[in-house]
Amino acid sequence: MNCLIFRPYAPEDLDMCMDIFMSNTPHSFGVEEADEFQQFLETLPCAYFVITQNGGEVVACGGHGYHGKKQAVVLAWGMVRADLHKHGLGKFLLLERLKLIYKDFAETRVQIDTSQHSQGFFKKFGFEAVRVTENFFAHGIDKVEMELNLNEESYGAIFSQADSN
Repeated sequence: MNCLIFRPYAPEDLDMCMDIFMSNTPHSFGVEEADEFQQFLETLPCAYFVITQNGGEVVACGGHGYHGKKQAVVLAWGMVRADLHKHGLGKFLLLERLKLIYKDFAETRVQIDTSQHSQGFFKKFGFEAVRVTENFFAHGIDKVEMELNLNEESYGAIFSQADSN
C-alpha cells in the first residue's frame, strides 16, 4: 500500500467522492442513489472522512454519526474506488472509523445498512446481519442491516484480528 492519509472530508473532495461512488455503480450502489449521496456530501449530517493516497488522490470515503432514534452509531456512505477493491483500503477505512467511535463512545452499538455484496466484509469484523430487505437500494441490491456491539472485548478482538492479517 502507498502512503495513506485518513482525514476529514473537505468540500473540494466532492467530485472525487462522486467519482468513487460512480465507480461502484451499478454493482454496489444504484445510479439513482447518486443525487442522495451528493446531497449528503453537500450537507454533511455527520462526521465524514476521506482516505488520500500519494499526496492527495482521494481513494476511499466514509463517515459515521450517532443516531438517537436507533440509539446507535451509524456508519454512513463508506466506499472504496472500485479498481482498488481488495487492497486493504476498506479495512483501513473501517478500522479508522471504529477507532474514532470507540474513543468517543466506548461501549455502543454500531449499525450499518449495506448490501449483500459487502455483507461478508463486515462479518469478518464481527458485524451480524439482523434484517435483509430485497431490492431495497436498487433492483438486485438488497439492504442488509448489520450491527456490532462495540465494547472493550470486541474492540480488542477486531484489532488483534486486523493486526494478524
